[in-house]
Amino acid sequence: MNEFDFKYNSDGTITALRLKNNKYVEILSFGKADIPHLLADVTKRLPPEVRRYMEQIKE
Repeated sequence: MNEFDFKYNSDGTITALRLKNNKYVEILSFGKADIPHLLADVTKRLPPEVRRYMEQIKE
C-alpha cells in the first residue's frame, strides 16, 4: 500500500488519502478548478506528495 492515494469521485472531485494505521484517511477533497488556488495558498500545509500530484494533473 502506498502512503498516499487519490480517489476520483463521481461528482468530479478528487480525494487525497493518506495511509494511517493501515487504513486510508481523507486529507482533502478538491476539484481540478481548485488546484491553482490550493497550490498558491501558502497557508495550506499540503504534503509534498499531494502538491506534486496536483502539479501533474492541473490543466
